[in-house]
Amino acid sequence: MKKEMLVTDESTRHEEAYRTLCSRLNLILAFDHVGRAGNGFLLGIFDRHPEVMGCHWVHYLYSYLVTEFGMESRLDSARACKFILEKSYFRYVFQDADETVRAYVRKIGGNPDTPVDRPLCRAVFRKLVLARSEIARRDLLIAAYYAMAVGTGRDVSRTRYLLIADAISLRFEHVMQGFSGRILDAALADFPDLKPISLVRDPRAMYASNRHQYVNQLGNMYGVTPKNALARLRSLLTDDLTMDSSVWSFWLAYGAQTARCIYRLRHRTDVDFRVLRNEDLNLRFVPTMERVAAWLDIDMLPEWKDAEYVPTSMGSPWKGTGAYNSRYQGKTNGPLVNDPQKVADHAAGPNRHVTDRWRSRLAPHEIRLLDLLFAEEMRELGYSPAPVPDYSLVECLIRPFRGELPTFSWIARGFAESPGEGMRRLGYPFLLPPFFVISRMRLHRLYRKGFFAGVTQGEADSPTTPFLSPECRGEQ
Repeated sequence: MKKEMLVTDESTRHEEAYRTLCSRLNLILAFDHVGRAGNGFLLGIFDRHPEVMGCHWVHYLYSYLVTEFGMESRLDSARACKFILEKSYFRYVFQDADETVRAYVRKIGGNPDTPVDRPLCRAVFRKLVLARSEIARRDLLIAAYYAMAVGTGRDVSRTRYLLIADAISLRFEHVMQGFSGRILDAALADFPDLKPISLVRDPRAMYASNRHQYVNQLGNMYGVTPKNALARLRSLLTDDLTMDSSVWSFWLAYGAQTARCIYRLRHRTDVDFRVLRNEDLNLRFVPTMERVAAWLDIDMLPEWKDAEYVPTSMGSPWKGTGAYNSRYQGKTNGPLVNDPQKVADHAAGPNRHVTDRWRSRLAPHEIRLLDLLFAEEMRELGYSPAPVPDYSLVECLIRPFRGELPTFSWIARGFAESPGEGMRRLGYPFLLPPFFVISRMRLHRLYRKGFFAGVTQGEADSPTTPFLSPECRGEQ
């Protein structure tokens, strides 16, 4: 009986603390619209801030919720509870740390042995969410973060913000039809005074990173094998581009459409969007964070001014992540070579390497192609064209891209891995020619139709919100 009373008292304490949080929390919603502008970096920077509660292991909450439940702001409690525990990224916090969970935490640069009382997290979360048959989407999110705080021993007495990093696109939206940006409307319904941040990075760096990861992940530039060749070719002919098809075609289209969507949202008059460049965080960390802190009206953390500062992941030093890091994408036998692990291990804190890496990862004609396609966005964001030959679009397209052509060493490494992998690689040169030609014809057609034009134009007359560090808009 006494034990039961203690459990009841503890439950009441959590309910009261949770309700207090619900009454005062605002939201910082960071859009990393092409997926390589540093959402994990930003979460790590705020990981131990007493006024901002995020979770370095958790991403894409609003896009997942809108995909699962639509735009409803009140949800069935039992279904919502199951979704958070089993489908959202919170499963890596709440579920027992089996090898799948541990592998994910290692992949994003965290420490799998970080102390988390996972049964307590689940118990507190279920108690808060299942207390009623329905729950507001806003309260569901706060319950998840509060349960995480309890399970990690985090003090929430000073917490004023949730920090959520998300994508601008929804999984069921097609890249060629554009993206709605509905997750901003969902977030505004929950937090009318939210603080939205547009995380940006040089388009050339974002393309190089995505291309590197997916060429290795899919096995070649077009994810093509003898079994799926016809289906892949049909998709290319009809512009049915997906993340697992033509790598370079998809990521160029995705970059244009996500930019178009985020600029439309940034031109809305009812939100105070701020733009945060990855390059400013890496090269001008302290002055940039001073402006971020002033905008949010929060304290500067003393460690942010440390010359050797490294972000943290759930309290443990962050080891970094990214497409070139073999810890993040374990494909070390693909067409493109990852960074040496020693280099990757020193790229967790603010540094110049991650801002300049694209220059050595892209061929001159690829850089020129990106300068042509993303000229508007680069000009708007303060990035200058690179000193490369003044190729025309056609001259750029007739040249092969890095990771596109097979090499003898790549084929040989496939046979060293397994006979089946070797045969798949040996067949790629025979499948490549139609993909090489058709992908370029389709891209040229899209360019002529204006697909890459007008991406920075909004629907309202308000100007784009100034950068957090306006004096840093100079050449990169």
